[in-house]
Amino acid sequence: MRIRIFAAGLFALLLGVGAGAADVTPPPPPQDELVPPPPPPPDKQGRKERGFGPFVWRAFSRLTEQQRLEMLKLQSSDPEQFRQKMRELGEALRNEERARFAELRKAVESYRASKDEAERAELRKKITEHVREHYMERLEDNKRQLEEMKRRAKFLEGELAKREANADRVVEARVESILKGELPEPGKRPPKRKP
Repeated sequence: MRIRIFAAGLFALLLGVGAGAADVTPPPPPQDELVPPPPPPPDKQGRKERGFGPFVWRAFSRLTEQQRLEMLKLQSSDPEQFRQKMRELGEALRNEERARFAELRKAVESYRASKDEAERAELRKKITEHVREHYMERLEDNKRQLEEMKRRAKFLEGELAKREANADRVVEARVESILKGELPEPGKRPPKRKP
């Protein structure tokens, strides 16, 4: 329960900090700290592409560090190809899990239909092992995702500290631009000034 509350709080923090940084391009992540990929953008008609959101995140978390670095480079150089590859990874993981679930379902049906106690015991053992393996994989996925969230939270805390330190200068600059007639639309950030 505490993990859910922590995750919900962290998510709210990320949304709050992310909302203030909507038009800011974050610096590339340091080599030793990987940031997870952003979710794929909605398509041109404005509706979200039905896809593999959680599967994409889980597939990304299962990549080796070298593969992640390559994917992050691809994200910068060719975002569309990056999204396509991530969708493919997510779809492959989803298909793999569907196949494993179908195998589990067959074992359960065989268990229920069997009258032989020895066969039922063997099937129960197989089902238990399958469930344990899946559960442990998901547990590892959750651990990796939590580590990514911690790294991301640390990065965002640094960004928030910078913003707090510069608050007076930002407020003064915005007041000056407003007094000159540069009124930003509600919800939009004013354009960056050229040095």
